[in-house]
Formats: sequence, structure tokens, C-alpha cells
Amino acid sequence: MSSAATEFMADDTKRSRLKQQLYTLVGRSVKEVRITRVRWPEGKRWVAMVIGSTGHEVPLHDGGLHHQAAIVLRDAFPHANWGRAQDYDVATGVLREHVTPMPATLRGKR
Repeated sequence: MSSAATEFMADDTKRSRLKQQLYTLVGRSVKEVRITRVRWPEGKRWVAMVIGSTGHEVPLHDGGLHHQAAIVLRDAFPHANWGRAQDYDVATGVLREHVTPMPATLRGKR
């Protein structure tokens, strides 16, 4: 199992535009967005967990906002593998495939 994550970096213009779009959508500064594709009764959808500048999750009470935040990033990075979870760092403009490391105990280490 590889721990290498595929990354895409937004240029300054795109990074600034995404920062503004996320701020407008969420209503506050955003530090990070974590995107996962989930299966809902109406089909598969992308959902996002938004982390504010304080490092805490920003509650998105309108269920559609989760999907809209994910779509903003999906549209900005069309070449990313959207079948896998993605993490977007607003400050750096880096979209990185979310990779969960295998626990040491499963690799034979204690």
C-alpha cells in the first residue's frame, strides 16, 4: 500500500478565487476543506467538512452547503481523482489525495 498522495497546486489567481468562493459560501475564513464521496439514498455525492481559521469544524447547517463546497473544489481541480477523498489547504492552494496510513500494528510493528 503506497502512502504517496497525489497533489495539485492552484496558482495564485486560482487560490485567491477559491479562498473568496469558500468564504462567500461558508460565511467565514476557511483553513481546510476535506472532501469525501458518499453514497446517499439518492445516489453518490461529494460532501465536505470545512475547517475554519480557528482549526474547528464549521457547522454547515444547510445540507446543500456540504455538496456546494465540494463542487467548488471539484470544478477547480478537474484532473484530481474524485473517486478518492481529497484535502484542500486554503493557505497553500494544495489539493492532496487523502491517504490514511496503515497502523503500525498491521505492518508488523509494535
